[in-house]
Amino acid sequence: MPSPNGSIRTLTRLALAALPLATGCDATAPRPPEAASPTPETPEPGEVATFSFEGVVRHVDPDSGVVSIDHEDIPGLMPAMLMDFHPEDRALLEDTVVDDEVVGTLRVEYGDRGEVTALDLVDLVVSRPAPPRPPGAEPGSVSPPGLPPRLEPGQLVPDFEVTTQQGEPLRLSDLRGKVVVLTFVFTRCPDPNFCPLMDAKFAQLADRVARSPERTERVRLLSVSFDPEHDTPEVLASHARRVGADPPLWTYAVASHEELAKVSWPLGLSYGPDGAAIRHTLSTAVIAPDGTLARLEEGNSWTPADLDGEIRRLLDR
Repeated sequence: MPSPNGSIRTLTRLALAALPLATGCDATAPRPPEAASPTPETPEPGEVATFSFEGVVRHVDPDSGVVSIDHEDIPGLMPAMLMDFHPEDRALLEDTVVDDEVVGTLRVEYGDRGEVTALDLVDLVVSRPAPPRPPGAEPGSVSPPGLPPRLEPGQLVPDFEVTTQQGEPLRLSDLRGKVVVLTFVFTRCPDPNFCPLMDAKFAQLADRVARSPERTERVRLLSVSFDPEHDTPEVLASHARRVGADPPLWTYAVASHEELAKVSWPLGLSYGPDGAAIRHTLSTAVIAPDGTLARLEEGNSWTPADLDGEIRRLLDR
């Protein structure tokens, strides 16, 4: 399991990439990377492998060094999904814009048990620039139109229903009176900087909370899966045991897509079930005992100490 303090190397190079290259001859077009060798089904301990991939840029912020790529399936590694990357060389983002189609190479390192310990984006080319947009038009987005606005601190978090790892129904409103820390994951997520990192951070946060019997009673951590087709209560229970989640303090649950639609976008989660593909961002919310949003963290930069401090502040009010 990756360290929540970032011991796993950050992704070094931008861009997963796009749909197939256009047919025809263009002498000025950059050449895509050569196809990488697929990783064996059972990687050897310490193995390093490379994968080619395709995708579309959905968001880019050169100042903060973040880019979101909506990538296709990477056979032998992960399904299609929307992912954030933080390339070490921010210059890579200077000429990259939303809706660029890009092609890249992913370098993957495996640990002693065959687990992924590092994912590095090591090559990037724009295979097809974004089409010109009319003046004033917004860049493309994976989020459907007509969604409710993002919640601001102090606003009531919409109620929704999940099924816990014990197979029991639970509504967010059932936890009223407690501080709730809510995050969204799915158990098949292979990227150590995404769902596995959220698991690791929640494990540390749960350990901090559990040091106080009073806080253990007044705080709930809830990891909600957006993969109901796979993440049954039985699967979640097995995953919870593996990562050390001990209800009722820390519970895994799953929600239907209809229930998730009530809360996902207001809390900053973009995800899209598309057959076997799962595209997603990261979002973690701290909800006050009265059901209002206290803090919203988008991405993976938050620390267990930060949220522990927020929990203490809410309990002391």
